[in-house]
Amino acid sequence: MLPESSSLSFATLVNNIDILQQILLRLPLKSLFLFKSVSKQWFSLISDPYFVHCYSLQRRLSVRGLFLHKNSFTSNPEFEFIRLTSDDCFSYNTMSALLDDLSCLRIEQSCNGLLCCRDYKQMSEYRSYTYYIYNPSIKHYKVLPMSNYLPKDRSFSVASVGLAFDPIKSPYYQVVRVLRYSGAEGFYQIEIYNSKTSSWRLSGDVFSKPDDLTFYKSGVYWNGLLHWISSSTEYLGCFDVGGEVLKKISVPPMISGKGRGKRKVIYFGEYKGHLHLIFEYDITSTPCFDILEMDTDYKCWNIKYHVNLEALASAYPEKRDSDSDEDIVDDDGEEPDGLPYCFSILLVRDGVEEESPNLIIHVPEKVICYDLKDTSFEEIQDISPSFLGGLQYQWFNAYQYIESLASVS
Repeated sequence: MLPESSSLSFATLVNNIDILQQILLRLPLKSLFLFKSVSKQWFSLISDPYFVHCYSLQRRLSVRGLFLHKNSFTSNPEFEFIRLTSDDCFSYNTMSALLDDLSCLRIEQSCNGLLCCRDYKQMSEYRSYTYYIYNPSIKHYKVLPMSNYLPKDRSFSVASVGLAFDPIKSPYYQVVRVLRYSGAEGFYQIEIYNSKTSSWRLSGDVFSKPDDLTFYKSGVYWNGLLHWISSSTEYLGCFDVGGEVLKKISVPPMISGKGRGKRKVIYFGEYKGHLHLIFEYDITSTPCFDILEMDTDYKCWNIKYHVNLEALASAYPEKRDSDSDEDIVDDDGEEPDGLPYCFSILLVRDGVEEESPNLIIHVPEKVICYDLKDTSFEEIQDISPSFLGGLQYQWFNAYQYIESLASVS
């Protein structure tokens, strides 16, 4: 039994909403889940959009781990979870629980704590999958309704699905689908779902996209826009979700001395308000590249880091891509010494909020954390092969897990 004075102080505390809120804002997410069951008042407070907004501001959308979607031919998608923190705040069982309830799911995109998923096999008569918005932190999901605007007089397919969500600005999320009409070659239309109205609507007219702009991956959401990179790697296609405008942003040209034919995008992603792009310019035995970062005003790309992974390649010399199907030749048509180093970048962490800037890198059967300042590295986790034949996980297979209280209803 608490002394009478202590009981009185506790009663005063729990009845003072302002003080209680300040205390709850400092607790880990796991504790908030437990405290939701204390009373209806506490449940209402923790679930309130204003509290969720304040909690998001304080936590700054920290990436706790990565879901890796395996490249496989199995009917049920398989996932690996890469833990990026040492605490025990998260259990992979959260994803397993969803897969138990909703079999055959595939993650389309992760955005600030929410996952956009779809059925892996099921498709309606109008060639549209059933989509789900899932918050793995609180194990809640919402099945998105069917669209009332889908054309029934001609066939179409969904070229891309993107999730736009920034809990610091709004408690509501939007889902952007790019529809491709099969009856008219090269014609597209955009459809938007808004969680505030719980409905779909068409955005703008049918348009013809440039030949080298592809929507086969979900766009990267940053700065209020969804971004796709063209197959020519010369520009970004950007959809302003608020203004509902599709526009182009230039990408730096080939850098002198680095180009040997067509360059390849090996990473394109966002981390805590920073948009990063990495090119592989040639095929050599030395894994070197630059990390580009876009200005928030879209004026230019900056070279943020120069990276040389030779030390990593020396520590894991067996991770050479001896099974590569590409013909590897130098400028004189001769095969270079050695084989290209087999690695892929899953995440660029840009050293914000006193973090050490680092890369999360996958080499076959290993996930490595590479420090960009002192070039040290350490193994994070052993990992199973991602594909029959041992091919790599890529940046578009990695989906950020961010703790979030956001409602998906």
